[in-house]
Amino acid sequence: MERKRLEDYAEDIYTCNRTRCGFCREQCPVYHVKVYETYSCRGKMLVGRGLIEKTLSPFEEMAQILDHCLLCGLCQARCALHNLDIITSMRREMVRRGFSTPVHRENVQRILTEGHLLDIRTAPKRQGQIPLYVGCVYRSKPRELATALSVLERLDIHPLIGDETCCGYIVDATGFDKEFEEVQEQLKNTYQQFEAPEILTLCPTCTITLREKYGLPVKHAIVAVAEQLHKKQGIVKSLGFRATYHDPCHLGRMLGVFAEPREILRHLGIQLVEMENNRYFSTCCGGGGGVNAVDPELSLEIAKNRVRDAIRVDVEIITTVCPTCEPTLLRAAGRLAGELGTFVDVQSLWDLLDKALQ
Repeated sequence: MERKRLEDYAEDIYTCNRTRCGFCREQCPVYHVKVYETYSCRGKMLVGRGLIEKTLSPFEEMAQILDHCLLCGLCQARCALHNLDIITSMRREMVRRGFSTPVHRENVQRILTEGHLLDIRTAPKRQGQIPLYVGCVYRSKPRELATALSVLERLDIHPLIGDETCCGYIVDATGFDKEFEEVQEQLKNTYQQFEAPEILTLCPTCTITLREKYGLPVKHAIVAVAEQLHKKQGIVKSLGFRATYHDPCHLGRMLGVFAEPREILRHLGIQLVEMENNRYFSTCCGGGGGVNAVDPELSLEIAKNRVRDAIRVDVEIITTVCPTCEPTLLRAAGRLAGELGTFVDVQSLWDLLDKALQ
């Protein structure tokens, strides 16, 4: 599949250069930590112009700055331009010119040779009624996967699980264009559910990738859970505490799943206290776009800023439904507890459902 090159986005880039409104910069989680213009989308657009006009040539620091983008989409939410497409096209340009980060090359090679990004610790197969794509992260987390499957079964959602390989999000996101085509073929040759009318997913990142890059009819499993709870009133006990909900970037901003997790919290008798940045304008946990792989300290600082958002609304629990957001935020919460003397726990929505289901 032929991808657009950076030159194809010239009009968007020049529009940004002419207006320089800065809406993207003010909320960028990376810029808030780095406080350096080029880390913002507006700064990257100037770099893009330099590459198009050949007043700049790719070099190592340019590739590193592009690697420090979360691809969280918050800049695009505040803009009319195709910011994410432009930044990923710049990443592809860096890879084509030989400027790729070693850790990304290693991850890409592992996915191509082994079919997964992480160490697979559980490979369940189930006969069921609706296909479920599990994804690399949940296959590396046996307890978390078992909890989610238990919740689904108790709600009369019976997953069909077969062989699968990595969806390849990180390969595409980090600019390895040709390799992503190989990953796509790998999945298509392995996964047997391409003709299914609907496929459930557990990972928001897998969900958006399977929908946009493979054209599959996917639905995040938490949406199916909300539908079942609406039909089966009175099957959960009230947990009766206050919490805030963190919208994962891919599930919320990119897939539009805002209402269903909040409906589930209401069913569970949890008093929801919204953080200032929520729903479409939720800020990233710091774990997206490959940033955690290249700069774990930056990822941690971004996550700490998100936990501070929860501290400001005086809650003791953050809940979310993303296998990347959960450990990223929990690590930050632990680090902040030592700095501020206040600990905000991070709990998966699957764990809360597991506690509340009769």
